[in-house]
Amino acid sequence: MNDDERKAIRHVLRELLFDGKQWLREQRPKEVPSSNSQFSALNQQQLDSYLRPRGRGAFEPGKVIQVRPPLHEARLSALWCKWDFEGERGGCWFYLGIWLSKGQFIAFRFEPPEQGDNHNYYHSQPCRTMGWEGDPTYRAMEMPQRNPTWPLAASSSLDLLLCLVVSIHGMKGLRRLEQLINNQAKALQNKLLVTALDKMIDKQVPTP
Repeated sequence: MNDDERKAIRHVLRELLFDGKQWLREQRPKEVPSSNSQFSALNQQQLDSYLRPRGRGAFEPGKVIQVRPPLHEARLSALWCKWDFEGERGGCWFYLGIWLSKGQFIAFRFEPPEQGDNHNYYHSQPCRTMGWEGDPTYRAMEMPQRNPTWPLAASSSLDLLLCLVVSIHGMKGLRRLEQLINNQAKALQNKLLVTALDKMIDKQVPTP
């Protein structure tokens, strides 16, 4: 993974954090969900400390980016990240947790190709934790954790992150992210990010 891709991923993660904060401000006071006691949302300064150049790392257990949840079905959602930029198979792992309206918890991990020939492609799988290790999250719904495994339209960790955005916010959410990126001069200078956004948006089937 080159430095441009790492910077592009940082831009997207920052915008997801800012968008999550904007979502909270849009809620009526009584409708703002309380934070889950197992997790605490990162602020901008804390996120930036993680995003400083380093070969390998992960958010500390319980530290997440609070992201805008999907419409209707969810009341809260969060993102946990792990990265390894060293070696030929370096990449990023993204864990998406969603708290449903009745309090149940579901999660999905978005991963780069694995060793071997079974999951050797960019993919997403269900899981029961918000992190690389640990016990199932409180009230996590029972679900298989190895299959189904969904192949994703990704060829890089940056594409993988954009697939995650589309999975919870659809193409409208991806276009909202593009608008946020367009308002950031430094982000716009990252041609890899601009190209990746355009490529993902182009996957939408044109309306007849």
